[in-house]
Amino acid sequence: MRDSATPPLPAWARLTDGLCLLLAVLALVIFASGGFRERIFGLRIALTSPYRLLIWAVAISIVRHLVVRQRPIYSDLPLRLRNAWHTREVQAAATAAAGTRVAILFVGYIAIFMVGFPKGQAPWRVAENEFGNLPARWDVGWYLGIAIDGYSYSDAAGAAGNQQNIVFFPAMPLLMRMAGRLFGGSPTAYVWGGTLVALLAFVGGLIYLFRIARELLADDGDAAFAVWLVAAYPFAVWFGVPYTESLFLLGATGAFFHFRRGELAKAAAWGLLVGLTRPNGAFLSLPLALLALEPWLPAKVIAAESRLRMARSTERTLSTLFRSLVAAAFPGFGALLYSAYIWGLTGDPLSWAEGHVAWGRSYQGLSILVTERYHFISEAGVYAYTSEWSNDLLQLLGVLFVLAPAWPIARRLGLAYAVFILVNILPPLAAGGLLSAGRFSSVLFPAFIWFASVIAERHRSAWLTSFMALQALNAVLFYTWREMI
Repeated sequence: MRDSATPPLPAWARLTDGLCLLLAVLALVIFASGGFRERIFGLRIALTSPYRLLIWAVAISIVRHLVVRQRPIYSDLPLRLRNAWHTREVQAAATAAAGTRVAILFVGYIAIFMVGFPKGQAPWRVAENEFGNLPARWDVGWYLGIAIDGYSYSDAAGAAGNQQNIVFFPAMPLLMRMAGRLFGGSPTAYVWGGTLVALLAFVGGLIYLFRIARELLADDGDAAFAVWLVAAYPFAVWFGVPYTESLFLLGATGAFFHFRRGELAKAAAWGLLVGLTRPNGAFLSLPLALLALEPWLPAKVIAAESRLRMARSTERTLSTLFRSLVAAAFPGFGALLYSAYIWGLTGDPLSWAEGHVAWGRSYQGLSILVTERYHFISEAGVYAYTSEWSNDLLQLLGVLFVLAPAWPIARRLGLAYAVFILVNILPPLAAGGLLSAGRFSSVLFPAFIWFASVIAERHRSAWLTSFMALQALNAVLFYTWREMI
């Protein structure tokens, strides 16, 4: 063990060590893939030689060693990586991610041969091999097109009500482009590069989820169960493909975690990512603003956990409130940045929102959602609803899972956590009914934390088993191109 009297390594040195490790990993990837050449805003970027990256890594590490001699990179970095791996949150996140994503990918792969495609073949492909083509499903095609060719817009297509790629926010296709170019630049490389991004973001989101749950529930076992609930959730199938769920979960949990600790710069950075990830990302600003306002709210509207946290924090000041509200605004800034880009492309900053009509999303209100199902069930019966509207039923169960505990979440965890759920599930329901509602529910982490706190330990295995069975069903539907509303 390291001597406790040894001074801590400076932050810049830790960052330098991480940069050296990143350069070494990039060198290995480029050695295998050949690298790429790219122009970004007229600037030519070429990563084709692994040896240059290795030389940079060595040079940086030498400079770092000359400045901080007592803890060289070759001994300190492996120790820090080993210590990080053995933390409870990393172990729980990595185990849950590996234990569920591998199983779901296997189910999807086998389903292709045992169930088959509705029309005998996949609508589009990036590889002849079915495993190589496995993540290439549904909206991944839109992200792939943006990653390769960028955004495009046609006034005529918009007037005709055709689908256009501007409705997809840029975070995932941008990261997908970077990873795909790094792995060789083929369509298969883009799709699997996006898959790697999604999986790494999922692990990161689970790590943050564990940390938040541990602080809220004061129990490592409950925190680990919350992680497993998310990983096993029936609609968690999208965490293993190049969709936005993993990035949204990572950004939202990261923003909450750092905001609670007063680390506003980090919270703002994660919030900006969420705002650039998908349209409802801007709504994250509302619960974060509530966290900022908690010290100024009446005690009776603040959850007990929040009162304890504020008692340990510094007293309220206007300057602290201002900085917190600025950090809370960054998810909204992300949406504004994308809107500004779309303004230049189309002449209308909100054309991305208008484009959702082509996907069947237009405001109808919540009353229609309720009355349609009520009238159908009252006239045709429950059996007809479950047999004819099966997908609708699955989506409805996902909505009820996150909406039902909203009030107890507000009372126990805090108003901000309940508002986070409401603003991310009610607007999509009002504008698109149950379309993709289960998928949207998969990232609403406060519900999973609350269930982890109330489900008795003797019942937890049954919950996880049932969740994974339903997720396997969704995996069969997803990977065999069955309609999933």
